[in-house]
Amino acid sequence: MPSAPAGDAVHVLNPNERASMRAVVRGAIVRSAIAGALSGAISAASEVWATPLAPEGTPLWSAASLQFWAVVGAATGVAAVAEIAFLYWDILRSTHELTRAAGLELFGPNRKTSDAALVDALARAALELPNPILHERGINARREASKARLLLASLAYKAKVGVTSFLLKMLLRRVLARVLVRGTLQTLLPFVGVPVTAAWNALVTWWVLREARIRAMGPSASRELVDVVFGDAPALSLEGRVSAARAVAASIVRTQDLHPNLSALLDEVMAHVKDTGKAELDDVGAFLSGLKALPPAELRLSLQVLAIACIVDGRFTEKEKRLWSDALAAAGRPVEWQSIERLRAAFVRGDGVADDVLRAM
Repeated sequence: MPSAPAGDAVHVLNPNERASMRAVVRGAIVRSAIAGALSGAISAASEVWATPLAPEGTPLWSAASLQFWAVVGAATGVAAVAEIAFLYWDILRSTHELTRAAGLELFGPNRKTSDAALVDALARAALELPNPILHERGINARREASKARLLLASLAYKAKVGVTSFLLKMLLRRVLARVLVRGTLQTLLPFVGVPVTAAWNALVTWWVLREARIRAMGPSASRELVDVVFGDAPALSLEGRVSAARAVAASIVRTQDLHPNLSALLDEVMAHVKDTGKAELDDVGAFLSGLKALPPAELRLSLQVLAIACIVDGRFTEKEKRLWSDALAAAGRPVEWQSIERLRAAFVRGDGVADDVLRAM
């Protein structure tokens, strides 16, 4: 797919870019669903083929049962490895096509050296790898995180595909077993996992490419929105500069995730504030308590930066909502959600009106 013409910023999507990106996502979803269905069908077919080796009632630890599971396990393992390899390759390829459709060239003679961080961010999205924890400016995304909760979250992350597929397959098998028992369709039971695997693959592919799209738009949007915030701002005091930087760092700490768009946003903010002295930037309490002491112009700027930080990952989670609520309360302002939700929606749609929404905040 040829790269989109560079007529606008990457985060502003014209109708042609939207259509091209939808086509890329649609094709990837269909291919991933087919790959899942084929993998599930191979596993199911091996089970049907091997059933005569261990008919119903065969002891679990008998030689016949072991032979049955050896056949099924080998076929399932080979199919799963092939499926996963294809999915990773195809999603990586589709991610590249998605960025080109948005007008961003990451490879070849037109590639910019500044895109290296974005390439890494997109690869992490495609491969579902976790984001880094530490930023080079000393910000620790896990500063307020519970180690036990992090461990549980990590285990859940790794197990989500296997556990979900297993539970859904078992449920469908139990439901269909009551309908098909003693019937000629009993042999179809092993195939109930085929649509489950296809549907799961389609859902995961959609989610991964959505995240890749958000990451591709993030650096461009961060640059433009930060320019809007600082464009008409007066010269900032040290406290104002520190507060602006802490607004981004607070979002990183509260979400416990150094999302690449937040990292890009922090770099843009730091390029404007220049020097923050020896202030500890990732102290959320210091950020909140410092808001009430800022003059009106600097307070507005800090809240605008915080609004960008809360939505630049494409979401507005409960943790981010609590941070936004805490910040407005600390600033002596009524808590409202409409403006920040409009900003998030404008960014995610890529319709080019996020600047105007931000100026009105």
